[in-house]
Amino acid sequence: MSAKIATARPTARASYVRASKPRASAAGRDAVRYGAAVAVAVALGAVQVFVIPRRLDVASFGAWRVFLVYAAYVGALHVGLADGAFLRWAGRAPSEIGGEWRIVARWLLAWQGALLAAALAAAPWLPPTMRAFAIGLAACAAGTNLATLAAYALQTAGDFRGAGLVAALPPALFVPAALALRTPTLAEVLGAYAASWGVAAVLGAWRVMRVLGGEPQRTQRTQRRANSLLVSSASSASSAVQTNGTEIRMRTLLRDGLPVLGANLAAGVALFADRIVVSASVPVARFAHYGFASSVMVAASAATQALSRVALSHAARRVASARAAFLDGYHDVVATVAGAALALVPAFEALVARLLPAYVPALPIVRALAFGAPFAVAVHVVLVGTLQSYGMVRRQLALELVGLALVLAACGACLAAGTPLWGVAAAASGAATTTWGIGVLFVRRAVPAPIRSRSARFALVAAAQGAALLVALATSARWETRTLVYVLLAAVPTLLAARAAREHGWR
Repeated sequence: MSAKIATARPTARASYVRASKPRASAAGRDAVRYGAAVAVAVALGAVQVFVIPRRLDVASFGAWRVFLVYAAYVGALHVGLADGAFLRWAGRAPSEIGGEWRIVARWLLAWQGALLAAALAAAPWLPPTMRAFAIGLAACAAGTNLATLAAYALQTAGDFRGAGLVAALPPALFVPAALALRTPTLAEVLGAYAASWGVAAVLGAWRVMRVLGGEPQRTQRTQRRANSLLVSSASSASSAVQTNGTEIRMRTLLRDGLPVLGANLAAGVALFADRIVVSASVPVARFAHYGFASSVMVAASAATQALSRVALSHAARRVASARAAFLDGYHDVVATVAGAALALVPAFEALVARLLPAYVPALPIVRALAFGAPFAVAVHVVLVGTLQSYGMVRRQLALELVGLALVLAACGACLAAGTPLWGVAAAASGAATTTWGIGVLFVRRAVPAPIRSRSARFALVAAAQGAALLVALATSARWETRTLVYVLLAAVPTLLAARAAREHGWR
């Protein structure tokens, strides 16, 4: 690299970072933009809760929920490419991101295509259900990972509206497709689900090319290397392409992205560990109740996704000493969102009793999972986000593994003792709360920047909201009365959290 390029590059990048230096209010605006799209996805996910169980018998619905448990991990099949690109693009100019996205997308497409071809080749030798699962998971992996890469490019460039669009598209496409099927089989539902992610990946790529543009500048030699990737993925790890004076190497992206992928995978396993343990321990028909209850937690998963992506993108553009305090302020945001979400529990239970009476036994499981949801979200948005923003990937992984061990131990002990499934869910919520408490102490010791932690207030507010819901559910059988009682009891702590979030700059 010439001296001219070496000196010009930091200057251009520094000017871009200064020009886009965020304020807390900008973070709030982006969270609203991205969160609005995610809210649409949550609403459509709620529709799925009532649509799919009515279209499938209980056994097929149980198999569908088992598929979704493992489909949550197909993101690991990008083997770190997407995460490495996300780290590389943080703070870069949009034109640079657009050019490099094209290169990484080709690498990722070649790899995902090879996996899908392998699944199709093995399909004739698999039982019917396993055949549908193998092809469905491979197809979901291709769509999910390409859509994720596009969303990462849009996020790092500050286009949270486009990133939100990519997040909202899969459920927006899947729900009408599921309704259009007259008498759907399990394989048809899996096909519709995979196709929705494929369309999201295509439209995400279109959005990146339209908004970011940026053709990479490449030499003839590196162009041949890039083209050879589509023929042979075995030699792709050493491929390099020059963009704007610097080389982007697949090996570098894998090296930087694999630790983050490992930590994120541990986070995903910790979030779904209770479902994995239950699915492996009880019959499919019985797991249908637990799977139905856990599907309600799509709101918590969506909140985690929306807040963590916005938080990390904005934290990456702050000086190191300000990142911890900025991310700690998300405690109040999580408490505010949780307080509003818990107000919907009585209405949800009334809808289930009216539309899906076969799943009324799952309602105690819903309640048990709801109490631990705020702490699970705070772990991944605030604590894990703080560690990741300082590059402490190993410590992030350690915290996730602690949480995973706690969930596995608690849920495994309950299942071994023959505890009802709502007790298993309560144990999972208790493990999430314990992980959060350990994580607060862990972050305080690990992060070099002093912060005025809001964790104590968050714990008090979350406890008050949970107690308010318990009292509301015990007061009356009418959902309107339950909702009113909850609002009256939880209004003060929730408004205090909202006020603190506003003072932090979320306005």
